[in-house]
Amino acid sequence: MGFLLGALGKQMAGKRLRQLQARMMSVQSQLRRATRDLETQEKQLNQEMKYAKIQQQSSVFSYMQGMSGRLPGAIWEGLESTFGTERIAELKAAGGNMFDLMTTTEANAYNQMQQQISMQFQYQQQAMQANMQQQMAMYENNMEAYKEMMLQPYKDREEELQTEKDSLETQIQLANQDYEACKEMEKAGAKQMAPQYTGQ
Repeated sequence: MGFLLGALGKQMAGKRLRQLQARMMSVQSQLRRATRDLETQEKQLNQEMKYAKIQQQSSVFSYMQGMSGRLPGAIWEGLESTFGTERIAELKAAGGNMFDLMTTTEANAYNQMQQQISMQFQYQQQAMQANMQQQMAMYENNMEAYKEMMLQPYKDREEELQTEKDSLETQIQLANQDYEACKEMEKAGAKQMAPQYTGQ
C-alpha cells in the first residue's frame, strides 16, 4: 500500500513541480522584461526632463538678454523729456562720438539716467530671476510627479511579478519536499514488498 501511495504521490508531486518550474521560467522572463521596460521608460523620461529643463533655462536666459538689450533705449527715452526728441536723435546718430557732441549738462544727465535705469533693470532682473527660479522649482516638482505617475504602472508590474516569483520559489520548495517524501515512501514500500529470504 505504501509503495502505491508513494508512487502515485511522487507522480502527482513531480507533475506539480514541473508545472511550477515552467511557470517560474515564464515569470522570470516577464520580470526581466518588466525591469527592462521600467529602465527604458525611466531613461526616456529623464532625457525628456533634461531637454525640457534646458529649454526652460534657455528661455529665461533669452528674456534676461532681451532686458539688457532694452537698456540703451530706455536711457534715451528718459532723456527725451529733458533735451527734446531732435537733440536726442542727433546724439544717437553720432554713435560712438556722441560724448564729443554732449554738453557737460547733457553728459551728467546721461550718466545719471544710465545709473538710474541700470539700477531699475538690475532690480527687475533680480526679481525676475527669483521668480524664474521659483517657477523652475515648481516645474521640476511637476515633472518629477509626472515621471512617477508614468513609471508607476511599470513599477507595479515589476512588483507584482516579483511577488509571484517569491511565491513560486516557496511553492517549488514545498513541491520538491513532497516529491522527495513520496519518493522515500515508494522506496520504503518497495522494500516491504520484496520477498524475505531467511537463508534456510
